[in-house]
Amino acid sequence: MSDHSPREMIRAHAYPVLAAVSTVALVVIAASLAPISQQAKYQNRCVEETLRQVGTKAPAIVHAIAVNRCSGGS
Repeated sequence: MSDHSPREMIRAHAYPVLAAVSTVALVVIAASLAPISQQAKYQNRCVEETLRQVGTKAPAIVHAIAVNRCSGGS
C-alpha cells in the first residue's frame, strides 16, 4: 500500500510548487525592470543628442552638464 501521509504529500508536491513560484517571481522581476530600461534608453538618447549639438571634443564638464540637463536638472 502507498503511504499518503502529509509528509509524503509535501515531498511529492514540493518541487512543482517551488518551480511555479520561482517562475512567477522571475516574470514579475522582469516586468518590473522594463520601465527602468526605457528610462535608460531615453537618458542615453538625450545625452548623445546634447553632446552631438555641442561637439565631439567636449570636455568632461560638458558631459556632466548634459547628464544633469537630461535628468531634469536646471
